[in-house]
Amino acid sequence: MTTEIALVFLIIAAALYLFASEKLPIDITAILILVTLMVIPLIGHSPWLMERGIDLRSAFPTVREGLSGLSSTATVTVLAMFILSAGVQRAGLIHMLTKRLAPLVGDSELRMIIVIAVLMGLTSGLINNTAAVAVGIPLVMDLARRLKLQASRLLIPLSFFGMMGGTLTVIGTSTNILTSSILNDMPEFGREIGMFEFTHLGLIVLATGLLYFLTIGRLLMPKKDSKRIEAEADERFILELAIPDGSSAVGKTLKDSEFPTKHSIDVLKLVRGDDSRVKRALTTKIKAGDILQVRANVRQIMDLIKTDDAEVLSEFGEARRIRGDGHLVRVLLRDRRLFTGTTGAQVDFWKRYLGRLIGLEVKETRSRRLADDKLHVGEIVLMEVSSTALERLPRHADLLLLDAFEEKFNIWRMWMAAGIVIGVISAAVLTPLPIVVSALAGVVAMVLTRCIDAAEIYDSVSWDVIFLLAGVIPLGIAMTKSGAADLLANLLAAYAGGWHPVAVLMALYVVTTGLTELVSNNASAVILVPVAVALGNALQIDIFPLVLAVMFAASTSFLTPVGYQTNTMIYGTGFYRFTDFAKVGAPLNLLLMIVTCSSIWWLWLA
Repeated sequence: MTTEIALVFLIIAAALYLFASEKLPIDITAILILVTLMVIPLIGHSPWLMERGIDLRSAFPTVREGLSGLSSTATVTVLAMFILSAGVQRAGLIHMLTKRLAPLVGDSELRMIIVIAVLMGLTSGLINNTAAVAVGIPLVMDLARRLKLQASRLLIPLSFFGMMGGTLTVIGTSTNILTSSILNDMPEFGREIGMFEFTHLGLIVLATGLLYFLTIGRLLMPKKDSKRIEAEADERFILELAIPDGSSAVGKTLKDSEFPTKHSIDVLKLVRGDDSRVKRALTTKIKAGDILQVRANVRQIMDLIKTDDAEVLSEFGEARRIRGDGHLVRVLLRDRRLFTGTTGAQVDFWKRYLGRLIGLEVKETRSRRLADDKLHVGEIVLMEVSSTALERLPRHADLLLLDAFEEKFNIWRMWMAAGIVIGVISAAVLTPLPIVVSALAGVVAMVLTRCIDAAEIYDSVSWDVIFLLAGVIPLGIAMTKSGAADLLANLLAAYAGGWHPVAVLMALYVVTTGLTELVSNNASAVILVPVAVALGNALQIDIFPLVLAVMFAASTSFLTPVGYQTNTMIYGTGFYRFTDFAKVGAPLNLLLMIVTCSSIWWLWLA
């Protein structure tokens, strides 16, 4: 082992320690790696080192190569996917899908994992798994919010099933496409791999992953989210609903009717005449005319406005259904004279602002009915106003308009966002256009169609993840330039001569998995596919099974958030520590190594 290779391994060890311990923020650690790799060649000019045959300049990335991580295809693809995902979510498509899926899942984490496995696993086999996971992240987070499940226990299965689903076809991952191209240029193989040539092996891998997450994997996943779900979950209002004649909830308890689950709301109280029920609210049979005091966010309130199961009350004391053709606005009360101990009826929001008071953004109510609750300056309320009233609202000095929400999602924009994502995926699959190009084109289309505002683009990107990739990719360049990657490959080729085919497959699998975590899935495939071909020729066994071991290992490396793009994307949500991936992924990697290699031997070599 040369000094250059030893230094690369030392930097890798230090980087892994800092990533795992999180003594520094992850993005700062990545930048530190980047700076270190670019500084070392400058030290390499030392005559003392040159006299001893140590050439650090040629073993480490130049400044241009070091900064290439910022413009890398992987980095730009992940950045574009963050924006596309935000555009789909903002357009309302995710909201619509979660409304359809929520009743099927209920509040069961087990059913949710099965739904993720089926949807993400099969979808990732038909389209690029990176794009599939990009769309799936907001979908899963919204379902977690609706069903009060932990996002951290759902996003890891999302990413892992995306990777496993990508092994079903040649187009499922960029690794498979790249490997097929490499083999096509090799005289030893001389053909491209068929689209479904290894689908049966991919199904075995996907089924193994599902079994793992239904048993051992669930026990190893994080016990709680590292952060709470943000955005709409923070803007929740207490409001009142009246149960009309003909509601599907009449004659049933709220628990039996699944009314709270269907609409993703918290029921705080049931009011019937002079009687109030808090603890028994969910177990009391509902009668027409009952009043429910609930907590919900704006989108959930919009859904309640449209349902026939309940009427959203305005003015609190008035059994008056809100119009549903206006705008919902979030306003701050700021007039001490007007909003100090007065009720909504005393203020008369309709007379003053041509608006109807709907909800209070407070932790808990202070009275039996919202109509009796005292308003205070500094509180935030939700109102419904007409378009004309909305234009006039900023003129009122006693209120401060914070947000105005569209009453309905724009259906045209919703399907336009879906069409853009489908176009991005189709262009990458059906044309020679790389997915990074089609994804960037999709970003432009999202802005032009107003699915996402230009100002929101920057907020939708997890920049710590982008810098993480920018710092780790040059580490792969150092692995290649220093000879460290070739050293690993040559050691494998030298010692595997007399091994059983299953042992050879497992050795290839282990080396590929480790290398993927240090460089990238595509880089490890480029390095190790030739090694697999050489081993097949030396051992006089079929090349294709050995290449499959490299392909599957490179596409299913779960140990860190930087080993595969989908892991990096869910890591960017902020719900995970660096070590969470190893806790869940290491046993799965071991299990899949045994299952995959044994299946390859049984299907192709036995």
